Amino acid sequence: MLLLLACEQPDQAQCACFEQAQKVNRLSNVIWTSGATHQDTFLLKAALEKKDKLCKKLEQSAPEALLDLKKSCQ
Repeated sequence: MLLLLACEQPDQAQCACFEQAQKVNRLSNVIWTSGATHQDTFLLKAALEKKDKLCKKLEQSAPEALLDLKKSCQ
């Protein structure tokens, strides 16, 4: 039973990657919609660097696996 539950729960590191990617998207949207401050550009740069570290393993995953993981992280 414990093994089954572990398999059904999403990997927290992978979910952290998706959450960070959403943060990058939000900051990018602020910048592209002209409501950005100079501080927003620094926040975006830091968010991108963090996303790159968190998502390194997922970059090599198959697109289908990423879609399944995204569903389980929501």
